[in-house]
Amino acid sequence: PRRLAAPCRAAMRAVSAAVAAAALLGAVASAAAATLAQALPHARYVAQRVNHFDGSDASTWQQAYYANETFWEAHAPRDGEQDARPVFLCVGGEGPPIDGSVVVQSEHCNDAVELAPEVGALLLALEHRFYGCHNASACPTAGGLPSSAQGLAGLQSSSQALWDIAAYVEAMREEYGLTERNKVITFGGSYPGMLSGWARLRFPSLVHGAVASSAPVRAEVDMRGYYDVVAYAYAAASVGGSKACRDNIAAGHASILKQLASDAGRRELAKAFDLDAEWLAKRDNQVRFAGYGVANFPAQSNDDHCESVYCNVRKICALMDGSEDPVADLARLSSAQAAADGLRAWENRAAKRAARFAERDALGGVSADDLWVWQTCTEFAFYQTCEVGSDCMFAQGLVTLDVEEADCAHWAIGRDTVAANVAATNAHTGGAAPSGVPRVLWPHGEVDPWRANGVDGDALAQGQETWTVEGASHHEWTHPSKVRAPTLVRGV
Repeated sequence: PRRLAAPCRAAMRAVSAAVAAAALLGAVASAAAATLAQALPHARYVAQRVNHFDGSDASTWQQAYYANETFWEAHAPRDGEQDARPVFLCVGGEGPPIDGSVVVQSEHCNDAVELAPEVGALLLALEHRFYGCHNASACPTAGGLPSSAQGLAGLQSSSQALWDIAAYVEAMREEYGLTERNKVITFGGSYPGMLSGWARLRFPSLVHGAVASSAPVRAEVDMRGYYDVVAYAYAAASVGGSKACRDNIAAGHASILKQLASDAGRRELAKAFDLDAEWLAKRDNQVRFAGYGVANFPAQSNDDHCESVYCNVRKICALMDGSEDPVADLARLSSAQAAADGLRAWENRAAKRAARFAERDALGGVSADDLWVWQTCTEFAFYQTCEVGSDCMFAQGLVTLDVEEADCAHWAIGRDTVAANVAATNAHTGGAAPSGVPRVLWPHGEVDPWRANGVDGDALAQGQETWTVEGASHHEWTHPSKVRAPTLVRGV
């Protein structure tokens, strides 16, 4: 194998390797996946303290992790050689739950997986506390998820997760006999990307470098930027968007908003979208129908390779670019997507919300989806609004903070408390300007709405970098390589 000039170079090259043409590493990754898919690694467990911040509480739980030692063993040093093989640690997060595929082929950290054969890396992946909970003992609270939100207080947080990572790295040092030459590089996308970067900043003696993909490190209560970037995506030529497409989508929603204000307008919309005019008269239903878009408009999840009807920016803009009647074309778009997916956009949103509440009621306590909601209320907020006067191309003024913060009220967490929690998070982490040590890479996708809350490239510490992946959606490069990969653009 080629000898790297510096151990962390592996991490810095991982993003470009993953988004380069599939011919570079695709054959290696495919062969490795085909071999290992026959028997995916099983969960292993490491003892963790339930509460890292309570010195009087010595109770522990069993945290799940996965290991792929194939390339590590294949590159074992010969007699007399120094062992400088790196360790790639994939940080788990809020979902989807990780399993053995995370260290073989998955959407979580495939940038690390595809580079591992080249450098002989040990691949490890650590499940986030509470997310997953493979069995009753694999949760910080006895018997699985707690029966109430009070059981999450002080235990379900990014700070606890970071100390889990630190304790885990120390345990793996002992398990594998690692030395200072076996540099640990963390990988993750989205919230796990935040944790990946923060782990390097918080524990520089344990984590040598980090790839923090699509990491929205700046917590924010009113996250207007999310839908502003969605609008940007539908004007971005790199994914098939255009200014005319974006403007027609926005004009259609502006007309729909006006129609919602009158009986006659609601009757027209009911006919065009096959709805009940009385249903449209209720404010909550107007929010569901037009506040987030009357159809599905992928940006965070945009996939230029998708095959379904109107499933990405390019296909949607093929319809909307030259629209002479935006409302009629939006209705056509909604109907076609529903025929392909089984549910219309607002029905799908309502079904997901109802499923979460049904799970909560069935459990008599906290549901799996509640876990992330809890973290938004107590740490990050990230409430994506479509405010009047923003660049949001949907019906402005329907999706407000009152709508997005409603879940926090369920736990009696008020707006002032949420705002104070967000301020505390940014003060603790540095927000968009994380300071400290070098060797942290903060890549983000051009059309990913979460980049609105990413790092400020002009305020990074020396030795940290932020890259933009042209045409890419939310940490798209952490997914398995595709034939046509996005182009990496540095220094943006």
